[in-house]
Amino acid sequence: MEESVKKLHEKRVKMWDESIANHKKYINNDTGLFEKKWVEHRVCPVCEKNTYIKIFKKEGGEYVKCLECSMVYTNPVFTNDALTDYYKNNHTEQSQIVESDTDNFYINLYNKGLDSIEKTSKIGNILDIGCSSGIFLDAAKKRNWQTNGIELNQKEFEVTQKKGHTAYNQLLENITFKEKFNAISMWDVFEHIKDGQKYLNQMGNLLTKEGVIFLQIPSSDSLAAKILQEKCNMFDGLEHVNLYGVDTIKLLAQKCGLKVLSLNTVISEIGILNNYLNYEHPYFGSTKNKEFIPNLLDEKAIHENLMGYKLQVVLGKEK
Repeated sequence: MEESVKKLHEKRVKMWDESIANHKKYINNDTGLFEKKWVEHRVCPVCEKNTYIKIFKKEGGEYVKCLECSMVYTNPVFTNDALTDYYKNNHTEQSQIVESDTDNFYINLYNKGLDSIEKTSKIGNILDIGCSSGIFLDAAKKRNWQTNGIELNQKEFEVTQKKGHTAYNQLLENITFKEKFNAISMWDVFEHIKDGQKYLNQMGNLLTKEGVIFLQIPSSDSLAAKILQEKCNMFDGLEHVNLYGVDTIKLLAQKCGLKVLSLNTVISEIGILNNYLNYEHPYFGSTKNKEFIPNLLDEKAIHENLMGYKLQVVLGKEK
């Protein structure tokens, strides 16, 4: 499933650079952190305790780990108004990368996610929150789903509409839907949501009785994230405000009256780790080995132990 290490990350460099350039206008040059007017302090977004250790600073933000439940999150975090403004005016590099995916890296991920959804849900209405330019919805439509999407970025919202998907350019809580959904998906979006409990509750209320919620999220239990830490692209300082692991996403689901129907990891990042272990740049090193870490473990073992870079989780309502 993994594209060559260098090739994939060369595509992402421009997106990263655009994001960081957008960060800089919010940063205090003296402290290297975001200006206080943009941010607010908070308790753990999962267990709501206020005991944590600081892990590291990254691109204006600061990551902490909860000492009660091990949740990793930014603290302080952007205010709701500041985040909404940021995303409305953000770049469109991610959609351009996915649109130009000639190796089917993203399409393979999307179809793997749809396979998981369809094991527990009937094909019907699907809502993709943070749908970008609608590539996942394109894949779902080919499998006979009735496709709906939410996208705050104006340009990407317009692209999704032009493709024939029902699209909304508003926050979820401001939309009135005429019918329930068989599935609601969030691809690399849930980690951007400050109040995950509130959002899961809102999504749960929009599901049919047998409907499911699908999340693909970067995993704080990822072996690559734990080894690379601040060098890992999972941590951007501003957008990835909540980084769930296996236990914390289960705990949050339980608090929302949801049960985990399936949970697995994708993207091993073995190539990234081999670069780093060879004293090279993790994303632009010269390794060609993306299948195993010599004398330690292989891709199969990483996913069996849920240590892949991203979690794919399907949640359903408790009966």
